[in-house]
Amino acid sequence: MRDNRNIPRCRVAVIGGGAAGLAAAQSLLPRLQEKEHKNVEPLMIFEARNRIGGRIHTSLVEYDAQGTFPVEMGAAWVHGTGVAFGQPFGQNGEDEAELNPMVKILQKRKDLCKDTMDEDPLKAGLLYTCPVGNPDTRPRDVLHSTIPLLEIYVAGHRIDRYSADVSEALGLYEHILEGASRVGAAAYTCGEGLSTTAISIGKTIDCIRSQAPDRIGLGYRCGSGAGENSMVESLLGYYFHALQDWHPHDLSNIQLSEFIVNSDDEEDDKEEAFDLGGDDGDFPGPHCNVRGGMAALLQPLLENGVKERVFLDHEVDCIERKQSNDSDLILIRCRNGTEVLADYCIVTMSIGCLKVAIASHIFHPTISDDKQEAIAMLQMGCYRKVFLFFDNIFWPTEATIFGLVRFQVQSPELLGVPDDGLGNYLSVANSFAKDGIACLEVTLNGKAAQWACGRTDEDIRNEVLCFLDDSIVVEDGSSFFTRCVGCRVTRWEEDKFSMGAYSGFTLGTLERHTESLGEPEWDGHLMFAGDAVIGEYEGSVHGALLSGEEAAKKVAERIS
Repeated sequence: MRDNRNIPRCRVAVIGGGAAGLAAAQSLLPRLQEKEHKNVEPLMIFEARNRIGGRIHTSLVEYDAQGTFPVEMGAAWVHGTGVAFGQPFGQNGEDEAELNPMVKILQKRKDLCKDTMDEDPLKAGLLYTCPVGNPDTRPRDVLHSTIPLLEIYVAGHRIDRYSADVSEALGLYEHILEGASRVGAAAYTCGEGLSTTAISIGKTIDCIRSQAPDRIGLGYRCGSGAGENSMVESLLGYYFHALQDWHPHDLSNIQLSEFIVNSDDEEDDKEEAFDLGGDDGDFPGPHCNVRGGMAALLQPLLENGVKERVFLDHEVDCIERKQSNDSDLILIRCRNGTEVLADYCIVTMSIGCLKVAIASHIFHPTISDDKQEAIAMLQMGCYRKVFLFFDNIFWPTEATIFGLVRFQVQSPELLGVPDDGLGNYLSVANSFAKDGIACLEVTLNGKAAQWACGRTDEDIRNEVLCFLDDSIVVEDGSSFFTRCVGCRVTRWEEDKFSMGAYSGFTLGTLERHTESLGEPEWDGHLMFAGDAVIGEYEGSVHGALLSGEEAAKKVAERIS
């Protein structure tokens, strides 16, 4: 039998150097250092990649004579600061705990924007891209606000944002989601609330529209020959496409339950009677990008001795409980041969990697059935970014986002039916061009992202460029295809250390699954954290940070 005394010891081993793992280490290390143990390291972080950050990955791109600029290959947004835009923090007695934890971290970066920070601490390192909220879930309030965020093109024609077609499409979008909310609420009234987790919002919308009487104005009314509402249908399709950007799956795999608004909310606030897209997971206030890139979040998480305790290129392939009469330890073994015995272990692998870990029998003994069920039911989503670089800027730069419809809808498009290839809709971020950089960021979500899996960068690039040429006609007649000089495509779904872009509920996933995932194992010696652990903030960086802090809190309570 192997002598455990010859294996290095640590108090806490953290598996994963992403947001959750670093947050756990930053919270826990000072407490561990208060009482040092001879020949025992307080904390060690094992990261499989050759870098920290996990799915936070800011890449510096060299571009012509303009030097370098950051692109977000992974996480890119601060989803709500916690305070409404223009309202100084503390004005209405807010507590610091209400701030997005990402904002709290950025406030520690005094170097990012000191002058602005002195004026307003909420602006530290933040670019207020969408000052009035989440652009994916609130098209009327955010995309079509007084700030020119969105420009829609249908089959090469720019659509006037104040047109009657846009107004009708927005109204139809809102009425359909209100109807879906009522369907879900009725299920709860009938004692069938659980069914709303197994029925998709896409299927619900299909049923509402196909069965709605003509007088209600929700049904499919454009026929095979370019009916009078074909433009409205085209715009409506784009708004639902944009909604998928906030979810890890296409609408046919997103639960109806996520779109149910309590009737009490309607009484409390008539102006916000319906969520209109499921803002769950957001903090209140503006949605922001980070000045210089999301990697700015990592430096504060590495302070206070954490950086020195990160071991890169250490892929863990065994987590084994070692019990004896006088000890209860966990053996951590890496593929490179490194071994360590820990009193406690915090696992921050993604859901995709946890699925592989279960199949590979990394945990000895195996973890509980409840946790295995949770890992099986939670899913990683497909979400691709395609960065296209051009020889110069030849397209309009006023709008922050382009909403593109390749062909005007000639017949009803049922949301539950899969599209081929890229489909008919794309969302394109135009933020780089607004800063004078000839780059467009194209988002592939839902089935378009699934279509891209396994395809080469060149294939994806060519398809996207053809889409741009089909949907946007620029003044000088330039072709996006011929003027493109470079391309980068994100591939989190094919990354063995993430196995997907971010976690989320799919049909059949329940709140108890995220709760089970957060429960300790092995009599409290094994903890889990990550973007899948806190159901309210599923799939977000702030959710990962909060889960890491919570896991650290549980370990600290046991140690003390």
